[in-house]
Amino acid sequence: AQNPFLNVLIHSGNYDGATTFSAGKYTIQQGDKSGRLSVCVAFKGYESGHILYLRRDDLQKLNQDLRDFIHKTITNNTPAKY
Repeated sequence: AQNPFLNVLIHSGNYDGATTFSAGKYTIQQGDKSGRLSVCVAFKGYESGHILYLRRDDLQKLNQDLRDFIHKTITNNTPAKY
């Protein structure tokens, strides 16, 4: 919460048996009771299982989600001040 440049992107497949979709959502909700981190934590769900990139549609969505995340996190060399 003190680092304004911290950003987290969590990906999860709807049919993932190892790291379930609902467990990811629950973890985010439990880790941020105040709601202050909602601007820096993003959750993206896909129609695949554990290996997100096997379905071509999910691969394209994953690729775009990663690009958007990277562009969002660019700070233009502005240092964090604590």
